[in-house]
Amino acid sequence: MSGVLALREALTLKTQQLYGATYDPGNEITVVASASEGLYASISALVHPGDEVIYFEPSFDSYGPIVQLQGATPIAIKLSPVDFHVDWDEVAATITPRTRMIIINSQHNPSGNAFTVEDINRLTALTRDSKIIVLSDEVYEYVVFDGTLHHSMARYPALAERSVIVSSFGKSYHVTGCVSVSRSCPPS
Repeated sequence: MSGVLALREALTLKTQQLYGATYDPGNEITVVASASEGLYASISALVHPGDEVIYFEPSFDSYGPIVQLQGATPIAIKLSPVDFHVDWDEVAATITPRTRMIIINSQHNPSGNAFTVEDINRLTALTRDSKIIVLSDEVYEYVVFDGTLHHSMARYPALAERSVIVSSFGKSYHVTGCVSVSRSCPPS
């Protein structure tokens, strides 16, 4: 069950208006009960035994355990303790042929740090010509201040085609539920 079609169509319109990306409501948008379910469904569908999944700490406490439940290895990279930014050189050094997914969270919980254009450029470069899927936890997409732009993966075609985006009605609209949006992901 992918959710009520009228709701998926409304989410398609929202994504077009905010990020300039068009998703097919019949094949690329799924409404599930919660963001946690969206994360679990995405990881369990795309990560397999022997895979590695990179994520950043501090993080939502479910990322690592969900990866482990798939028989895969979670690889935690610590964010800078000063400003909570990603060390992309460390990410590059951590990627192996077994890297299946990179989980990102922007706006980041708990720090509130948001990805910059430079972060997007580095992520794009690191995943180009690979089979790495980006799982973008965007449940705090509306928690932006001081004119900061939310850099949704939907905004960047090279990342959108390899990303699963999880957002949240609960965080955005104070209504429980979640939306997973994805393009066709690279084959395993």
